[in-house]
Parts: sequence; structure tokens; C-alpha cells
Amino acid sequence: MHLIKPASAPAPLVAKELPMSTSEQHALMLLQRVTKLDDASLHCREVSLRMSDDQNHLVLTRYSEHYSPEGMEWVERKHRVSVTDLLRWVIEQGQPQSIERGEEHKASA
Repeated sequence: MHLIKPASAPAPLVAKELPMSTSEQHALMLLQRVTKLDDASLHCREVSLRMSDDQNHLVLTRYSEHYSPEGMEWVERKHRVSVTDLLRWVIEQGQPQSIERGEEHKASA
């Protein structure tokens, strides 16, 4: 499911499939939730993770829609981080889970 992202006009109350860009097609969907807030209100939320087109950044997208009798509101937020910076942070902050080592010696004749 890909939620509606209207340009200016209010969207209908039924989510439709929209064409996605190549980078969006390869996104990892982390969260997709629809919550009924009361008898007349609905909150839809998506969180996804993807690589930037240049493959140098990781992009986290948070998108939400709120439907009520008064209308529909939507918000999309994107957070971008360098893959190199992220990997450095993980190595510095993370706990090593395992260390494997190996050696190979040539057999002497």
C-alpha cells in the first residue's frame, strides 16, 4: 500500500496506488499503520528506508495522513544521512557480535 500524496486538492477517503519512482520501489517499508482514532477520524502512517539515487546516502521517509469530517491533512518528512558517516557511527557505537579469524598456510614439500 502506498498512501496518497496529493498535490493540492483533497484526496478521496480511499487510498489509491500511485506510480512510484525507481528509488521508492526499492524502499524497505519499516512501518505501515492505519489507526481509527474515533468514529469519524482515521490516521495512516508509513515509515520507509531507501538508498539515494547516487547510493551515497540513506533516506528515511516518514509520511502520515489524517482524515476527519473537516478534511484531510498529510505530512511527509525526509531525513538523509551519509552511508559513510552512518557506518562509522555503527562501528564506533556498536558492540561487536562476533570476531572471526582465519589463516592459511601453504603445505611445504
